[in-house]
Amino acid sequence: MNKLVAMIAIITLFSGCEKRGGKLDLIMTYDTESDHLKSTQGLNSGYKTSTAQYSQFGAYITSITPSRFIGKFLHLRLSNWHENQAAGEELNIDFFDNSLDIANPLRLADFSNNGVVIFEPDEVEVSENAELIYFIAICLFFYQELELPEPYEDFYGNSLQYLNFDGGIGDNFDGPTIGVEKIGRFLKASHEDFLAPIFNPDWTGFEGNYPVGGHAYVFGNTDTTFVFRKEDGQRTNDDPMGQAGYIVRSNNYTSVSVSAIPEGETKTIHGTMSFNTSDLIQIYAGQDNIPYTSDDIFVYAPNFWERISVRLEYY
Repeated sequence: MNKLVAMIAIITLFSGCEKRGGKLDLIMTYDTESDHLKSTQGLNSGYKTSTAQYSQFGAYITSITPSRFIGKFLHLRLSNWHENQAAGEELNIDFFDNSLDIANPLRLADFSNNGVVIFEPDEVEVSENAELIYFIAICLFFYQELELPEPYEDFYGNSLQYLNFDGGIGDNFDGPTIGVEKIGRFLKASHEDFLAPIFNPDWTGFEGNYPVGGHAYVFGNTDTTFVFRKEDGQRTNDDPMGQAGYIVRSNNYTSVSVSAIPEGETKTIHGTMSFNTSDLIQIYAGQDNIPYTSDDIFVYAPNFWERISVRLEYY
């Protein structure tokens, strides 16, 4: 715990502080294993071996583990912000700022390939102790490669009502969105179709309102897990960055305490962020309740965000 507290303090930027903090090197590793990331502070995976299932999508058919899984983030942040906070008390730790070019590979998290990203932050300023009550991830997309069950091999275009793979390129990571393609039963896909049944209960296919663009995952400062849609961008305890749109809230977070550090020191931070993708994608028989027909539904497993873990160490 002491190592984590000292490490977080190094990357803290406290607005209005005159004292100079230490300089840091920051390395982030991404993987799909989470058992080694348990800690008393931070974000621990709530994933269980026996995965829950939905009841509203027809009969359960099977689950799929992607062979490749990559995330692209607009923001990754630790924060102590809360409503009615006094001026000068806000503390945010951003892994990269929003001025970073959207095509910059620093935004990519290659979970399935033990991807390593080296950040180059400036010197930081550290003031006084604070408690970071949020971990916030604003996602541009999750990308996955997977093999569908054999009966889906001969479906083309939009012949699967709830899975779009008509055209597009499935592995161009430069933009804020990513394409989709299917060759036989091998699929390269973005997250939209897998999230649509969760975020839009009234979704009826490609003429409907499935989520497009970024969406926020806000861990901490809540007692429950839930998803909601917010129309305006005003900051609230459930939307501390004022993103609006779809917000995933989770209590799967233990707040992190930070303290000031001596100026003039240089430290290295090694972070590990894990997303457990085992059986991540579930398939259901849809309205006709007949497997391997055009109305089958493909969806991320319930509370899939609970599969995320983060551990931070410094030396």
